[in-house]
Amino acid sequence: MTETVTLTILHTNDMHGRVAALSRIVTLARQIRQEVTSQGSACVLWDAGDAEDTILLESSLTRGAAVMSLLAAAGYELQALGNASILRYGPRILPEHRARFGRPLLCANLVERSSGNLPAGLTPYTIVPCGDVRIGVIGLSAPIPVYTVFDLEPRQPQDVLPDLIAQVRAAGAQTIVLLSHLGSKADQQLAETILGLDLIIGAHDHVALDPPLLVNSTLIAQAGDHGRFLGRLDLALDRHSGRIVSHTGRLLPISDALPPDPDFEQAWLAVQAEVKAQAARPVGELLAPLELVDDRECSAGNLLADALLARLPDVELALALAGQWTHGLPAGPVSYGGLNSAMRLSTNPGRVMLSGDEIHRWLASAVQPANAARKLHALRDRACGLPHVAGAQVFYDPAQPDSLTVSVGGEPLAPDRQVAVATTDLEFSEMIGYVVIDEARVAFEVPTIMAEMLEDYLALHWPLTPPTGPRMMAQATA
Repeated sequence: MTETVTLTILHTNDMHGRVAALSRIVTLARQIRQEVTSQGSACVLWDAGDAEDTILLESSLTRGAAVMSLLAAAGYELQALGNASILRYGPRILPEHRARFGRPLLCANLVERSSGNLPAGLTPYTIVPCGDVRIGVIGLSAPIPVYTVFDLEPRQPQDVLPDLIAQVRAAGAQTIVLLSHLGSKADQQLAETILGLDLIIGAHDHVALDPPLLVNSTLIAQAGDHGRFLGRLDLALDRHSGRIVSHTGRLLPISDALPPDPDFEQAWLAVQAEVKAQAARPVGELLAPLELVDDRECSAGNLLADALLARLPDVELALALAGQWTHGLPAGPVSYGGLNSAMRLSTNPGRVMLSGDEIHRWLASAVQPANAARKLHALRDRACGLPHVAGAQVFYDPAQPDSLTVSVGGEPLAPDRQVAVATTDLEFSEMIGYVVIDEARVAFEVPTIMAEMLEDYLALHWPLTPPTGPRMMAQATA
């Protein structure tokens, strides 16, 4: 009997809805699995998170669940929790993700603040047998502070990992693997400071490590993003201790020369058919086209502001950027799929008390043509667009934005007046940067996202004539 056990780990991360690449990954993974298992060795396929993304309409319409079905069809055995879905929709989506995937969804450092327990659908670790060696796989996800709005507590990896390693070893694991959605810098810091980690398979910052890094005695691998590569690690494990005796690792390019996998393609067609039926559901009717433009007031921006003003209690004013929309909508029936295609962002409505000065400074920045034309990654490379208001009128000169005047409830807005404002977690964020408001000041309605809020508004105003204004009145000053 040899003194080592051989294992091939195939891994991906941050695919973000690239289904065509995933289909080719399946082709290559199945070829490798057949080759490896025919030689008497084990082969596994794992993902380190963010396979789903709203860039894929089927993912957007199902809050990421459709992609979990695709991962199951692709033959993945494990996935770490990323941030692509839970950051948008909160923990409510996790049980369905787990059910669709059919395998453990790993994350040990995101707990409910009220109970201290993991949200339903998550598993902190699992143990994978590999011949005589038992491999403990722990999942960790980036501890993003905004998770607190979902009543979740994101715990720091260095605080939870030592006890987790001890638990996994006590459960019989010899080899310890971290399936990490933390980012490569955090992975390297853990390898430098935490004892007992044999391997980290990483994600989150889209880094391609080829070959893998070796930090102290911890091997670190990551396979880039968007399905450009399939990571392959060939490990020889000591039969008694589970220690990695030797390894080879590389990233295998996924090109159009690889054919799509036929079985996966059938699963993809089934998912598309399922989602198509959901997408056809009517949610409203427009009596005129919903227009989206970036350089002037438009009905899409006004509708978003109107829906915010109606959504939140006891507010006087709503502020919204038209750049939240992807495109406008034609006159006629509005379907669930059509609405979600036009509004892909997952921002949440929120109520905040703002001073007249803060409102004035935000508007003065937002009406500047250069700011309105800015294209941001957070907006899927859409322009910010002009600000839109409900419950107010704004007069401004684009060439002299500081001359802007605002009337709320028919009265000029004094700098020291306190106003209850409806907005989202985008407009006053650091990523926009006009006026940055501490999120602790905002009472968010979570997990409601914009498409859901608009669906409710359309249902109450069926049929709807898109609101045209004027509310934002550009005029040259003397």
